[in-house]
Amino acid sequence: MLRPGARITKLGIFAAMILAAAGASCEVEAWAADVVPTKPSPATAAAAPKPCTTLWDFIATNCQLTWRGITVYGTIDAGAGWQSHGAPLDPRAPPGASYIIQKMNRSPLWSFAPNALTNSTIGINGTEPIGGTFSFVFAADAGFDPYSFRLANGPGSLAANAGVPLNQQTANTDSSRAGQWYNGQGYVGVSSPSYGTLTVFRQNSLALDAVFDYDPLSASYAFSPIGFQGITCGGGNTENCRHSTSLKYRVNVGHFRVAGLWQFGGYAQNNASDGAYQFQAGVDIPTLGKGVLSVDAISDLLT
Repeated sequence: MLRPGARITKLGIFAAMILAAAGASCEVEAWAADVVPTKPSPATAAAAPKPCTTLWDFIATNCQLTWRGITVYGTIDAGAGWQSHGAPLDPRAPPGASYIIQKMNRSPLWSFAPNALTNSTIGINGTEPIGGTFSFVFAADAGFDPYSFRLANGPGSLAANAGVPLNQQTANTDSSRAGQWYNGQGYVGVSSPSYGTLTVFRQNSLALDAVFDYDPLSASYAFSPIGFQGITCGGGNTENCRHSTSLKYRVNVGHFRVAGLWQFGGYAQNNASDGAYQFQAGVDIPTLGKGVLSVDAISDLLT
């Protein structure tokens, strides 16, 4: 984990990753990608969730809490389970439980199993046309522990266990979620189906977006090593999976897509590095039948 007092100045860390997947087209998590408004087909429009009009609609249907293009959304992931080698829960750690063997895992136990499939989240997003094909877009969300409702704070869980003997530590793990009220994303921007999407402030790294897109387990804390450990999405540093002061641009041209991200602030602006640059190029290649081969190459440069 990089810290201001321990870093080497002008240190460049470069990582590159190539991801590929083949199969029929499918939807990914709505908050894992930027909002790009498009004109839905009649079939898609008919299948889209309707706005909630009554309390019963909210409880019994998949209606959306939407008003004038602004949507409030959330997920609560709670459960219980048994581990042959576990550690007591820590409500600060984003997973809550130590689902993959770590140094503090020590004994069989039954316990609550929070955030096993996905981080419990509360968020708000919106799209508002501003003229022509352009729309103003925004999103803000935060992950939390579903039992205590504490905001996810990976570094906080590490600090709380510093100096504690291993056989007494609770589940703790590093994360880019560090207790902020917007510890997921918090951005504003402009989007167009033709010219792409430009957003600014706290955003997923390009690699994190790709993990959500390509991981068949959707970065599950309990069932996906990629989702639990976080190194892939941060270019080797888990805390760089999200950037608090960043500019991101994405555009699709036919079967091709390109993207870029620039972190323009440093540690003082709640980032995990002095600066970062990311680039992505990808393509969807139609195959025989209805399948698609998707390939993306992503490079990271952290300073």
